[in-house]
Amino acid sequence: MMGSALASAAQTTLLVLVMLSSLSVLSPAQCAEKIGVVTTILPLGEFIEAVGGDKVVVTVMVPPGSEPHTYEPSPSQMRRVAQAKIYIENGAGLESWMNNIIGSNKRMLLVDSSKNVTFISGGAGPSEGAQGIDPHIWLSARNAQAQIRNIYQVLALVDPSNQEYYIKNRDAYLQKLKALDGDLNKTFSKHTGNRKFIVLHPAWAYFARDYGLEEIAINLEEKDPGPRYLSEVIDTARKNNITTIFVEPQFSPKMADIISREIGGKVVSLDPLAENYLENMRLMGQKIADSLGP
Repeated sequence: MMGSALASAAQTTLLVLVMLSSLSVLSPAQCAEKIGVVTTILPLGEFIEAVGGDKVVVTVMVPPGSEPHTYEPSPSQMRRVAQAKIYIENGAGLESWMNNIIGSNKRMLLVDSSKNVTFISGGAGPSEGAQGIDPHIWLSARNAQAQIRNIYQVLALVDPSNQEYYIKNRDAYLQKLKALDGDLNKTFSKHTGNRKFIVLHPAWAYFARDYGLEEIAINLEEKDPGPRYLSEVIDTARKNNITTIFVEPQFSPKMADIISREIGGKVVSLDPLAENYLENMRLMGQKIADSLGP
């Protein structure tokens, strides 16, 4: 399955290269105008604005509280897409509806921000990416650095007269991401005991990989767990003194509530799609660290 996933990723990269080969750079007159960039989720929109600064105008497709795997773009958003010069997708199969986007503006450059990210297999459920790839790559400060570099490359390509501006912005945000990664590493290095945390939706595998943690997901393949698996999660929580179940605002907390009652624990919300990426990652990291115990 992973071989198919890598082949799919390679095809996406090839598509971008083909499109780049036919792309003309902006003229001096066009450079005075902001570059219209469309993207999928708020964190990626923040990355684009961090690099593009006042040279870009960004449209985010998936509004707060919506679920990006199954989201359907509105007519007004499709009109913005029709006028955009670039679509920077998360990639890793998150945008299952991308074919509809491409069809609305065949002149638009499609860029996969997941290039150079080492993927994790995420199962074959409808909430996961193409061919079983876990699409939640932005929930890793290390992956985010690769995404920032990919964003810089396309902006410098279409607008070379402002390359130095983009380099400065890229490097400044990369430093912030490195500082975030360092802070999170220090936070989790203090915990030498339990490294497991329980989540409703399996969005945290990349985050867990970065800091030597183990994510235990309740809902697999977008389905509520059966009695046997539910019992296993409850037993794991009890054996490891886990009393926190993490949920996301995009999903029903029903199963998390059931488990929390069984273990005498609590339900805590994490929003992986919230604005203010750096601040939100620190906040979510601290919540996860607190759940591990002393």
